[in-house]
Amino acid sequence: MLHTVRPVNKSFCLQMLCEENYAKLLRLIPKINQGEFHSPFIHTHVLSSGPFPYTVNFNQAHTEKNASATCFKCRIYLDTKSVEVIHLRENGTPSEHRSSSPKDILNNKWTLNYFFEKWLVFLLTSRRLTHTTQPSMKA
Repeated sequence: MLHTVRPVNKSFCLQMLCEENYAKLLRLIPKINQGEFHSPFIHTHVLSSGPFPYTVNFNQAHTEKNASATCFKCRIYLDTKSVEVIHLRENGTPSEHRSSSPKDILNNKWTLNYFFEKWLVFLLTSRRLTHTTQPSMKA
């Protein structure tokens, strides 16, 4: 499906996607704008921090030890309220993409961030399903 999504103004759409991903991430990690990265749905590891940008590794929180090991290395910008995927590692192997032209770099960024958006939607949907399938407690 990634090959069918081709926006006309990809750089503008990429910025919009990064801002939408920040909003989705904020729903999963509510205190991210305060520099707190604790969530029951996502394992986080802060690699570096500054007054506004953070570099963080994200992967899905699992109960099984042999679960998928997709890891997103992202830069979070608190001032612009956006998150950008800068690297993807799947099942212990880094994604290899050597780009030389600006068009290839933009296409690679689009692909990584679009995949991250789909991953966030999956986590949000899983979270909703988990909350609706839990039995309600009656006092």
